[in-house]
Amino acid sequence: MKTIKLLTLTILSTFVFTSCSSNENLPSETSKAKLLKSYKVKRDISGAYSIEYDLEKNTTSEKVINYKTKTNEFHFYESDFGISKRVADELFMDTKKLSISFIESSAHMKSNITILDAVPSNDKTNAKNTIMLSEYSVSKMGSGTFALDFKVKDKVSVDFLYNEVLGVYEIHLEKGKSNGTAFSRNFEKLEGEILRIDFVNHIKNYNAKDQESEGVVVSRRKPRVIIVDDFSAL
Repeated sequence: MKTIKLLTLTILSTFVFTSCSSNENLPSETSKAKLLKSYKVKRDISGAYSIEYDLEKNTTSEKVINYKTKTNEFHFYESDFGISKRVADELFMDTKKLSISFIESSAHMKSNITILDAVPSNDKTNAKNTIMLSEYSVSKMGSGTFALDFKVKDKVSVDFLYNEVLGVYEIHLEKGKSNGTAFSRNFEKLEGEILRIDFVNHIKNYNAKDQESEGVVVSRRKPRVIIVDDFSAL
């Protein structure tokens, strides 16, 4: 009798353990594969912004311009009819701010990229000093890896710094001895952290009062890139 009870207890224990192990191996909603593989946000030489992005297989996308929040929203859905593809599209920019949201409801994920930029100046007096950045792009290459590629005008000095106080990667541009016109840098970002990249333009302000005719050098931060990537917000 004791042997039968012991055998029954052993079978029940094995069943419970097997059930728990099976449940642990089941994929959770939050661990689903991301539907957006990579993206590139680019500003061309005219100042216009556009985007290219790659999708995983069985994925469809929908672009919505949310005029209330002034945001370019890209929604991604799982679909049996979707195929792996690259999509290119123009971006809506409100005055001096570009906002983009990538939304994946199935995985409860939302990623944001915000760019603060200024409309190109028509002031001919300062134009030759303020336009130093020709074009640039920010790309998400993989999990936590971002690439910055940019070109500057001739006779522009480029320097890279990390501002620990502000927590910002800075690219300093100034008229002077050129050290190249095309540059690339990669940045690593942990999930949940904010990646900030500022172009710091050192220009001469000829309109400042009580200054010598050569003008005084001032610093202007534009464009400014802010990436908040992969966080649960749904």
